[in-house]
Amino acid sequence: MTNSEPKQQIATPSRLLNLLNNLLTSVHHHYDNLLPGVDALLAMFGAMALRDRTKPLSLMFEAPSGAGKSAIVQMAFPLPDSGLHAYVYRSDKFTPRAFVSHAANVQKDELAKMDLLPKLEGKVLITKEMAPLFRGRVEELQDTFSILIAVLDGKGLLSDTGMRGQRGYDRSIIFNWIGATTPLPPATHRLMSQLGTRLLFFEMPPFEVSDEDLLRYAEDGDPGLAESECKEAMNELLVGFFAEFPVGSVNPKSISLPQPLLTQLIRWAKFLARCRAEVKFEKDNGRDWVPVAVSPPEAPFKIVTYFKDLALGRALIYGRETVDESDIDLVGEVAISSVPGHFRPIVRALRLGEVRTERASKVCAVSAPTARNYMAELALLGIAELTKGNAASNQADSLVLAAPYKWLLKDLEG
Repeated sequence: MTNSEPKQQIATPSRLLNLLNNLLTSVHHHYDNLLPGVDALLAMFGAMALRDRTKPLSLMFEAPSGAGKSAIVQMAFPLPDSGLHAYVYRSDKFTPRAFVSHAANVQKDELAKMDLLPKLEGKVLITKEMAPLFRGRVEELQDTFSILIAVLDGKGLLSDTGMRGQRGYDRSIIFNWIGATTPLPPATHRLMSQLGTRLLFFEMPPFEVSDEDLLRYAEDGDPGLAESECKEAMNELLVGFFAEFPVGSVNPKSISLPQPLLTQLIRWAKFLARCRAEVKFEKDNGRDWVPVAVSPPEAPFKIVTYFKDLALGRALIYGRETVDESDIDLVGEVAISSVPGHFRPIVRALRLGEVRTERASKVCAVSAPTARNYMAELALLGIAELTKGNAASNQADSLVLAAPYKWLLKDLEG
């Protein structure tokens, strides 16, 4: 926006705010523990309205089976005649090669009709089950991630085969991607670190279900009613939102991002880039694999872009012209959720203070030797400082946040 260009005025109609309140009330009533995830999903849709985006934004809801991740993404499934089909492309399962097809059993002039990538332009792709894409042989995963990286760079995709030659799209194709997956194994995170990942994650917070809650559910629970009410409320809100703020219509400079909050956002981006650096392992005395070195982290520019889109998108959904602390809180949750899952619980524990081997072992649900390895990884990454104990005499290792990351400490006063 040039100095002479007037600032775009963003006025959110009260009807939209009423629809948002209706959705949040329904979720609170039926799925109270899912509110943080619904909030993240809304930010992903809000970001679609931003103008001049250069990269797709992807967010995968991660949780064990039955923890509610599918319930969240299903709220955004288009209902018949709702109009949401214009903004959402649902694909419950696909292979990365479907983005640009080279199928041998299809006429060449028919292949373009099969390509997934152009169907996504200006839409949100929703995939209910992502786990199969994140598991398999190393060679398969390398091929999967190489395609995903290209697609999520937003510059189209061109691929060659001996059968079909070169096919694809040499132009910008911007979309957002929301999915759900069970927790990823450490090997998958390490492979993503090697290849460079464009995926963000949102870890569903754990929750305990009491016997009383289960009894009420068994007696009076109506999952069909809960699902339909929340889906109807979500469809109505999103269709109304895009009617007011069409895809790519809002100048991002029209949403103010105060300097202190922008500084926090940049801190989170640098933190995530550092946590995702590749950790290298060697065998200790020819027996156990231990972390010994770290590759340089990727430059955090892409992550800054992703986080800004999330923060601005959430502010827009909530009818604000200024990003506030709650938007940056979402960015922080996505940042922590996007670090490798095996040491994610230690990062969360470090925000409360010192972590010793016993605590790390408990929060990660692993043996003490494995917990020591996780702690050593965080020390090598530079996130924390490690004081080694004597393992032979069961003396605990101790971990505290390194000086550049003391800002991660939570304020526990009050």
